Amino acid sequence: MDYKIIYIEDLDADTRVLTLQKDNFKVEAIKPSNSIDSIINDINQKKPDLIILDYILTEGSDLKYCNAPTIASTLRSLIATDDFIERPIVLMSTQEKIIASYKKDYTSHDLFDYAITKESATKLNPEKFINRCISFIKSYQKIKKSNYDIVSILDTKQEILHSKLFVYLNENNKSLYEYSRFIYEHLIRCSGLLIGEDILSARLGISKDSKDWNNLLESLENYKYKGIFSDSYNRWWMPLIENWWKDKIGANYSLRHYNAEERTKILTKKLNLKLKTVNTSKNNYSTNYWVICKETKLPLDPFDGIELLDEEFKAWQDKDYVSIDGYLSDIEKYSKLVSEIDRKEMRTYK
Repeated sequence: MDYKIIYIEDLDADTRVLTLQKDNFKVEAIKPSNSIDSIINDINQKKPDLIILDYILTEGSDLKYCNAPTIASTLRSLIATDDFIERPIVLMSTQEKIIASYKKDYTSHDLFDYAITKESATKLNPEKFINRCISFIKSYQKIKKSNYDIVSILDTKQEILHSKLFVYLNENNKSLYEYSRFIYEHLIRCSGLLIGEDILSARLGISKDSKDWNNLLESLENYKYKGIFSDSYNRWWMPLIENWWKDKIGANYSLRHYNAEERTKILTKKLNLKLKTVNTSKNNYSTNYWVICKETKLPLDPFDGIELLDEEFKAWQDKDYVSIDGYLSDIEKYSKLVSEIDRKEMRTYK
């Protein structure tokens, strides 16, 4: 299937377009016109599957108002219009701090599906960027085809979903963008109901360098997430992993009860695989790993970690922690994100 992409940029974009142009990823660069209405009409006539917007569209012309937020805001306001087609909107900018601000708080900006620097998108890893764009396109398509049914969208069973998900995503909120953005931000890009490979490694107590790590992952194939964005993110359903530990592995206690060495021993014996225990920092006392350090990405027992307070978490989400090593590696950053009590303790520790 071919995907048609419009890239709105006021400067010469030939090099970037050439970098992103693939067999099924057709990119057309257009310059913004003198009115927002003309831009919207141009988009509607070209019928793209996804729109890429440069943040500042005033550098190469006399336009003083027509930047990416203006265009995106206008497009989002047209959702209720009968003949309007919702499309993913991606923000690109040369400025890292602009991208960081849109990544940090989607709820206040409420405009873009995805934000990325031009360097990351077109120089560092264009293939990854293209795949991510296609994933957003497919998410819109599946949400629409599923008629906003969250169970179908996530390709799972209702009983493993938290009841509050149905409060946020319900028949009163039928916007492809809102559904896609919420799932992306609050299920895919955080841990809780879904976990990524690093946290899976920490919770099983198994190093990803183990000879049979991939064989272990194969045994967990039935518990992988297969809903929207699963084509660009590897995630596993944590409730299903816990059921697997109880029913298939047959352990006497919950996964959380055992330390990493015990988990490794149980899995090695039960699955007859060559597995080794995951390692972490020498400053961590407990090996009852359950999360990963926000800074080092190493396994961490929350008991050894310092809770970060910069995020508001949904009922199904795990909190974020930084280890002692992670904190000390960037004191200026993390001292602003922890409680006063933790700051005092870390000053004493240092």
